[in-house]
Amino acid sequence: MNTVASPGLRERRKVETWTALHEAAASLAQQRGLEQATVEAIADSAGVSARTFFNYFPSKEDAVLGLREPVLDPDESAKLTGARDLLAQASLLLVAVARSAIGDTDPARRRELLLRYPDLFQRHMEYIAKAEALVCGAVVEALSGEPSWSGGAAGFSPEDTARMIVMLASVPVRFRAKSPDFDPATGLTPEDLAPAVALFHHLQRKLS
Repeated sequence: MNTVASPGLRERRKVETWTALHEAAASLAQQRGLEQATVEAIADSAGVSARTFFNYFPSKEDAVLGLREPVLDPDESAKLTGARDLLAQASLLLVAVARSAIGDTDPARRRELLLRYPDLFQRHMEYIAKAEALVCGAVVEALSGEPSWSGGAAGFSPEDTARMIVMLASVPVRFRAKSPDFDPATGLTPEDLAPAVALFHHLQRKLS
């Protein structure tokens, strides 16, 4: 008699297959080079078919880096408000959404591969751009709920205003991520970002 796997079991199998494909892809790229890490070689190493590979990743670059489509948590985006430090809020949301795209993959290995292969770095930045677009949409919604922001700023539309806010919000994130004591394995917390945000505001006042 045929048995149907429970939803929980199916999800575990999907996670296991995703992980096997990512580990195979990253290991092949690291040990043999990105050119040798073909879809066929990755699938074979993971014990699945090439057809199955494309059920999990759109390209070998995504598999090597372990990239997923970024996700915006509605509960987190709902906390955005123009009534307080929107830059700090957007910075934290940007970190969370970007992290959803890379998950818990090995940060040291990912960094090594990104530095070694420009094609991987380009693909990584495409996902970061997707994360920024999601946060930008959330900022537009936050601005629409504040009378002082709803019309945009300095003659620019709310969409352009939100885009600039997100671009500015990425500055403290990049600054902190490039600090000597930054540990990519633990990521960025509000406490990590607070000094960088404070420095940003200080410089903004001095330069204005």
